[in-house]
Amino acid sequence: MAPARIVICEDDPVIQKLLQVSLRDTGYVLLMAQDGVDGLALIEREQPDAILTDVAMPRMDGLQLADAVRSAPELADIPIVFLTASVQRIHFDEAGRHGATAYVTKPFRAADLRAALEWVLARTHRRRPAAE
Repeated sequence: MAPARIVICEDDPVIQKLLQVSLRDTGYVLLMAQDGVDGLALIEREQPDAILTDVAMPRMDGLQLADAVRSAPELADIPIVFLTASVQRIHFDEAGRHGATAYVTKPFRAADLRAALEWVLARTHRRRPAAE
């Protein structure tokens, strides 16, 4: 199996770096975007195995990004993990209405982030075989 390709949409450079450090030993290919607009273009181009997105971002937030992904037939089955500082039940419900596959709260532990990604990747058939 080829390594999983994860598009990460996060506008905060400090959180971006923390995500990269948290996932560096996983073997995942991490593709970074600054916001939902750039993230959607990257998702359309790269057809990743999963998306990890912040909810609150400029230009296009994570919920809008998820709506765009879920409305495109060629992208609709990509699992989406939301990353947010909110722990209110209403926000979990809202993320679910927008197509969340999983939800990780900030501050996050690297083990929890890895577990969420492993869980969503185990449940998708998007993984590509390794090149021969």
